[in-house]
Amino acid sequence: MEKGNWTIKGILEWAISHFKKRGIESPRLNAELLLEYVLKKSRPDLYLEFDRLLSSSQLALFKKLVLKRSHYVPLSYLIGEQDFMDLRFKVNSNVYIPRPETEVLVEETLKAVQSSKLVVKDKSDWSKPFLIVDLGTGCGNIAISLVKRIKGSRAYAIDVSKEALEVALQNARFYKIESKIEFLQGDMFSPLYGLDLEGKVDLVISNPPYIATDEIEKLSPEVKKEPRIALDGGKDGLNFYRRIVREAPRFLSKGKLLALEIGYDQADKVRKLIMTEGNLEPPVIIADYEGNQRIVLSRRR
Repeated sequence: MEKGNWTIKGILEWAISHFKKRGIESPRLNAELLLEYVLKKSRPDLYLEFDRLLSSSQLALFKKLVLKRSHYVPLSYLIGEQDFMDLRFKVNSNVYIPRPETEVLVEETLKAVQSSKLVVKDKSDWSKPFLIVDLGTGCGNIAISLVKRIKGSRAYAIDVSKEALEVALQNARFYKIESKIEFLQGDMFSPLYGLDLEGKVDLVISNPPYIATDEIEKLSPEVKKEPRIALDGGKDGLNFYRRIVREAPRFLSKGKLLALEIGYDQADKVRKLIMTEGNLEPPVIIADYEGNQRIVLSRRR
């Protein structure tokens, strides 16, 4: 990259070319979003000011971000945020980046909740709130999205990572719902024991790690930049599903919902886990936007 005066048009063309050489998907979109972040301007504004010159500090920051992106640091980590369910979430390298597939999990869960008429109608009635347990909350995107949409709901958002919980709490504070979510550090259900929640929970939901350990190294360089703890599902990718299916019935009240996101090839195996558990109804399997079997819904018998 040559020194000198760089316009928006020129620097975008350089970044796009650089990304193409590095094999970065959607090179133009990546370049635009990074420049939008640096200049604090909308993407349409970039094209209205094509001939505007960048300052030396803007140029240095943009170049730094482009080089990091070309080494497969996820775009969301570089700009510090990710959209999910029409909300914007703070993210960093301590959390798994929310995916479109998980929006399907939330959308289908909301449909199931609404269809069963389990929503508390009077939001002032805190004596019987709609209780949600979000296992592996990460940046809090699932818990926050649900609490904002289900009247009278409260959530217990659990993660083993203290750093992830700090990010989740920041997101809850941004949307001013931190009083409705209790963030707990621990391994899966373990922080719930002793809270007198057995048989009282309306929804257990999770997008747990589901990549088989031996498959981790085969993932794209970009995905491997995300926390391994959020990816590794054990030898066969099913470790967390076994634990969730075994323990969820203890906390769910009768007829209430278990909602899981699964790997694209895990539907039959997770279905079998649920069917052999005994305390859960036969599951419903729902496809994601790409047609992959991705969402599992079941209820406590």
